Amino acid sequence: MSDIDVDFFLKTLKQLTTNSNLDFVIDEKHQLQFLEEEIKYLRGFLKSTEKKRNEHLEVMKLVKQIRDVVSEAENIVELFVSHAFKADVSQLQNYKKKKNKKKKKKKIEAIREHQKHLSLDLKSVKGEIKTLTAEVKKIYDQNMYDIIME
Repeated sequence: MSDIDVDFFLKTLKQLTTNSNLDFVIDEKHQLQFLEEEIKYLRGFLKSTEKKRNEHLEVMKLVKQIRDVVSEAENIVELFVSHAFKADVSQLQNYKKKKNKKKKKKKIEAIREHQKHLSLDLKSVKGEIKTLTAEVKKIYDQNMYDIIME
């Protein structure tokens, strides 16, 4: 994953948290916002190190770890969203042709209920992100490697 890919993922998260009124997104909004804020901070570090990252092995390793964890988070979010949309679209298509409005409404409610059981499981990346954020904070606080927060 490149720095540009991190930017695109941040835009996706922003769109999900600000422009979406889909139930399955609303239910997970707090996790998506957490992810967006933490990745924004880590993206700032990537930007701060663009010119100096190849000078220090520790910084190079940290940059790689950040990119890897952001890529993993992106995969988890994409999988969650695609599963939710897939469940919604496929089940709605089956019931579009039904003339009975009561049955149709009931089915839509069932689909929404199913979506509530879909959960965004970020446990695996949350810990990694917090660890990386702490490392970045330490670098900034101790002014290590002459890296200054932008």
